[in-house]
Amino acid sequence: MRFGSTFENGLTLLAGLAITASASAQWVEYIEATDSRLVIDSLYSVNDNIEKDFAWDDFNKDGWTDLVIVRKFPGSIEGGARNILLMNEEGVLIDRTDQYASTSDVSGDNGFLALTNDRDVKVADFDNDGWPDLVTSTTMSDDKSARIGQPRIYMNLGEDLDGNWLGFRFEDDRMPTLFAKNGNAANPRACAIDVGDLNNDGYVDMYFVDYDTPETSGTICIDLNGDGDTDDVVDGVNECNQSPGEDPSKDYDGKLIFNQGAKNPGYFVDTAANRMTSNQLAQAFGNECAIRDVNNDGLLDVIRVNTLTTGQNIAVLYQTAGSSWNGPVEITAGAPYGMNAADLDNDGDIDVVTADDGQDAYVINNGNNGSGQATWTRYTMSDSLSEFGNSIQFGDLDNDGWKDVIIADVDSDLGPFCPSSGRRMHIYRNTGITNALLVEDELIVPSWALQSTYDAAPIDLNNDGWLDLVIGGCYGLSVWMNNPPIGVDFTYPAGLPSVTEPGATTAIAVGIDAFGGTVDASSPAVEVSVNGAASVSYPMSGSGTTWSATLPAFACEDDVSFVFTARLNSGGEYQDPAIGSYSVLVSSGLVVAFEDDMESGAGSWTTTNDGATAGAWELADPIATASAGQQFAPGESSNGDFCWITQNGSPGGSAGTADLDGGPVTLTSPAFDLSSGDATVSFDWWLMNDDFGTAAEDVLLVQISNGGAWVTARSITNGSAGWNSTSFEVGDFVTPSANVQVRFQCADAPNNSLTEAGIDAFRVERVECEDVACVEDLSGDGQINGADLGLLIAAWGTATGDLNGDGNTNGADLGLMIAAFGSDC
Repeated sequence: MRFGSTFENGLTLLAGLAITASASAQWVEYIEATDSRLVIDSLYSVNDNIEKDFAWDDFNKDGWTDLVIVRKFPGSIEGGARNILLMNEEGVLIDRTDQYASTSDVSGDNGFLALTNDRDVKVADFDNDGWPDLVTSTTMSDDKSARIGQPRIYMNLGEDLDGNWLGFRFEDDRMPTLFAKNGNAANPRACAIDVGDLNNDGYVDMYFVDYDTPETSGTICIDLNGDGDTDDVVDGVNECNQSPGEDPSKDYDGKLIFNQGAKNPGYFVDTAANRMTSNQLAQAFGNECAIRDVNNDGLLDVIRVNTLTTGQNIAVLYQTAGSSWNGPVEITAGAPYGMNAADLDNDGDIDVVTADDGQDAYVINNGNNGSGQATWTRYTMSDSLSEFGNSIQFGDLDNDGWKDVIIADVDSDLGPFCPSSGRRMHIYRNTGITNALLVEDELIVPSWALQSTYDAAPIDLNNDGWLDLVIGGCYGLSVWMNNPPIGVDFTYPAGLPSVTEPGATTAIAVGIDAFGGTVDASSPAVEVSVNGAASVSYPMSGSGTTWSATLPAFACEDDVSFVFTARLNSGGEYQDPAIGSYSVLVSSGLVVAFEDDMESGAGSWTTTNDGATAGAWELADPIATASAGQQFAPGESSNGDFCWITQNGSPGGSAGTADLDGGPVTLTSPAFDLSSGDATVSFDWWLMNDDFGTAAEDVLLVQISNGGAWVTARSITNGSAGWNSTSFEVGDFVTPSANVQVRFQCADAPNNSLTEAGIDAFRVERVECEDVACVEDLSGDGQINGADLGLLIAAWGTATGDLNGDGNTNGADLGLMIAAFGSDC
């Protein structure tokens, strides 16, 4: 049993101060940006009093770091909660759980919306498809099914043919049903999990630690919604829950779980005691684990914490080249609880930080002994207090090349929990001095934001190269943007062009403002790529903060992307946008061949019903329907009031009374004339099907005809509510003609699922390309010759002979004339 907590007087008084604040000048500066950088219901972001654990990656591979939050009733206590997926959309974290993380291959399970008691989450590519997947470790779920009470795997579905990200799906069969160490059916009390290749076969495996009877007991109540009582159910979570002792017949130890690898990628098998021995797996209270190559032999090892029992320590299990493991070999003892491992002293070895029940410490890896195992030196963090701590994260917050350390304060086992632990998070600066490596000499965010915290995510939200902070505490969530001391701001006083004429250059006014340094005057440039080719650099003209970039002339329908760059005299190159590029359409204009926003009646659209007993297409102001807490039909159109929907529901009606049954049902557009050239068809679509991801899933077929046979352009599948957009080129499927039509077809046959489809904002447009006159043909005789050269020289110094659009006839125009000399227009 652990005793005592250190309370820091006065912290709670600061919580009521102004929310928008920044830390004063210090080793790193943060500015609060919760309101502008986080879009989520306040139920989850303000005083939710729920335990949180973070993991992050670029889940949809758009160049922006996204964030997952797993949640549970605080402490070693029963009581699951829904998890959250925050997608980073150009620097703003937006709750997209319903859209991208609510599907499952098990009927009735809603993925992240299921009430799971998840304590930890890790990211890895389990099936080697290039997309990061998720695994959660679930605890204190003794009376739940294995599906809810054991580690859960969420597979990243990648993209569809249009490049739309499909999100995560919970897939129950990926994880084997696990059993207690004596073979009895039971759920683990998995306090932490980590991932890595633990048999050196090129596929990610996993290991988790388990604990037995917690330090809490009986009924634990927390006023989650702050209304003064504890008899509510808040978003599915009871305010009072049990903390039962463990039945010895259902006891787990550590668990080593292998990926089946090449024969069945992303499906796992329990190694039981066949790889690690029962003695190596043994633990009474396993609180934390990390998979790292501790001795630099190229094989990943397991670091685990065993605490609150005789022999409590942090120890390593070393992977060997064979099928056996060595250890556990002690790293440090004391009273460890939270733990994480990284190279803290920049010597290439893995070091360890322990959140000890006494003062926290870091343990430096000194290299290997004669047995090939690491040796260690422990250093107490002098600025730490003798108090509880838990989750530990690393990040180079000040970009000095050294990993700084963040230690959250709310104990995952022993209260007080929310609304206040009486403690705060500590953020330690890495000094680079081994015997005084981690110091907390000042607060870098206001103390209210550090109180009663569970985890922090040091991630670069806005892609400026500096780590920002998302902090999760009893008070909810807060976002803090790193205010770097050096950089370059790009601005565009006249905006950026969206369209440019073929054959013409385009001037762009650019503001370049350096802070913490000065711009190298030779460096500003616009980097231009045409049709996917390597970028070409075009220097800007100007000085100080005022510059002009010129895009060169392009051919009609060229695929053009560009970025702006500048360098500081002190070093460091900066780019805008930081990720991706800007684009411009090269066109003489856009011709809309057909457009219907569905707001003016059915017009010439037609519908057919081939055997459906319900769910025929109708034009309607849609009414949302739901089943088992999931929305199936839209509650609004994507644009305006009306859209086509597979039978509109009734107010308050369930999805099953108005969804598609049988079919197919078909919605066909009017004919549109594309005899003058190819065009792009775009539309908004809705599809919700609870068989998504199974062999029986229903699809929304999008087909096109030029007066002949119907050709499938898209086969859309989806399992989450929400409007989506897509487009395709007509010429990719049929030859454009004067009689082109598109149809949408959907069926629930056999009638074994809930299916709803919708269509809105249908548009057909083509890029217009007109012949571009030769700007060099000043005489208008159709040739570039001496007559034109004479006119150019006569106009020297005026705007009359300006060929490149800079407002003056000069050497640049003469160069263009010479390059085109002798050619015909």
